[in-house]
Amino acid sequence: MKTLIILCTLLLSTGLFALELKVGDILLQPLSCWSCSLIEAQERSIYSHVGMVIETYPEVKVAEALGKVRTLSLSDYNARTEKGARLSVRRLRRNDAVEFLETHKIEFQQYYQDQFQGLEYDHDFLWNNLDQSGFEKLYCSEFISKIYQGFLRIEIPVKRMKFDTNRDEWIKYFRGNPPDNEWGNSPATIEKSDLFYEVGEL
Repeated sequence: MKTLIILCTLLLSTGLFALELKVGDILLQPLSCWSCSLIEAQERSIYSHVGMVIETYPEVKVAEALGKVRTLSLSDYNARTEKGARLSVRRLRRNDAVEFLETHKIEFQQYYQDQFQGLEYDHDFLWNNLDQSGFEKLYCSEFISKIYQGFLRIEIPVKRMKFDTNRDEWIKYFRGNPPDNEWGNSPATIEKSDLFYEVGEL
């Protein structure tokens, strides 16, 4: 009995017991790295990365653009979360879109595999950027925006990007002039968007 109580306490404390994830849920993530701190400072947010729940059964899997567009387990995704921080789970406010993803998740997963999986990561943070073979390169929040737009016809707003906070560090990151005023978005765009609400934390 004591073991059962301890197990339930652990599950509740991580949110894995109380929080039911759905395909299409967004996972905002605080990361600890040099470029991550630049992103967080620039966007005035604790979040520097974002992924999407692409599968919930038999195991929760997350799709992300990091290194390349790829799929990994929720536990592996969460293992990178900055120490002492938690993932924020965001869900679309439009119930019809959530239900559509639930009833068409096989098609959604296939769309992801056909159109996005394996694409190269875009270190330059450009909205329309191609690799040498003519395939699109994507950064994390761009990937989320474009898979939503392509499958659900839901558009996450873009804005003119700025790189003026810690300017010298951004110049080091880009090895030259940052792409000021180019269209784009960030994890903070999703965090602050009225399209989503917070389901909970993991």
